Amino acid sequence: MKKLNITNLWFEKALFFFNTVNTIFLFLCFILCFFYNALLSSISFLTFLFPLFYLINFVFLIYWILKLDFRFLLSLLVFAFLQINSFSIFNFKKEIKENNQNFHVMSFNARLFNHYKWIDNENIPSEIKRFFSFENPDLIAIQEYHRDYQSVTSDFKYKYVYFSGSNSGKSIHTNKEIVGRGVVDFENSDSNAIFVDIVHKNDTIRVFNAHFESFKLNVPTLKADIYSLKTFLTKTKIAYEAQEKQLNTLINQMGKSPYDVILAIDLNNTPNSYVYRKIKNKYDDVFDLKGSGFGSTYNFNYLPLRIDYIFVSKSIFPKKFKIYKDRFSDHRPISAFF
Repeated sequence: MKKLNITNLWFEKALFFFNTVNTIFLFLCFILCFFYNALLSSISFLTFLFPLFYLINFVFLIYWILKLDFRFLLSLLVFAFLQINSFSIFNFKKEIKENNQNFHVMSFNARLFNHYKWIDNENIPSEIKRFFSFENPDLIAIQEYHRDYQSVTSDFKYKYVYFSGSNSGKSIHTNKEIVGRGVVDFENSDSNAIFVDIVHKNDTIRVFNAHFESFKLNVPTLKADIYSLKTFLTKTKIAYEAQEKQLNTLINQMGKSPYDVILAIDLNNTPNSYVYRKIKNKYDDVFDLKGSGFGSTYNFNYLPLRIDYIFVSKSIFPKKFKIYKDRFSDHRPISAFF
């Protein structure tokens, strides 16, 4: 019996040690979210793992509570600190249905309309077209648009398409007249942003469509060896440094807009990242205001990842936010209603 008690004691000490280590990782994520430094960019990938650390902390909390052990206070205080600082993986707001919506903006990374058959379904382009027709947005911003599938968006009256390469680019399609347009180039990158000015009722609104640098990681090919680790750290460092530069360029251009702004963006980063927080300092995240749940927009089997967003000027008041479950791409379409 004495030996069993000693074993339990050491087991719980080991558990609390891992609980403490997990807490350190959570606070590292918090620090990385608010401070950018080139030296820290190599470990900035930890913010992607924030949902995992968050869930582990929840498991520890429940375990210590069931054991009636005072060590539950560590996990509880961590949750309290994160919640106070709006640092969570779950939005507890209840969806409120409002019927007076009169402007619908959709954002969607179409992944080239499945041009390279990533999904075993040859009807993806026609299914997307039917989806657009059924949902009937007033404006849709598409990232990873492909030149060969212009018929998918042929029902819209006006469009602005900008090709970064020979066949792929970004597009904005709308039934509102476009009275201005432009492109925001990102230095040393194939990524960019485009914008259009549209008139809605008596107001002119500038709508941006942006796609930030991806990590270019093929997760299934990564192995538990030094080479894979170096590759992973190098690619994440390059992506974070590129995103930080793209962020500064985009925020600067948005700040020059003479009109209220709506930003539809594939950020390629989470709400716990530095680039997200810097945008949110100036603009409202519609999901944060009107969404609920995890808000996952990327089809990743292991963790809920929200990397697609619609931001608005603080003078714009959204009515509703929606994430669609339809699987046309590795991203889910999202909508904001005003």
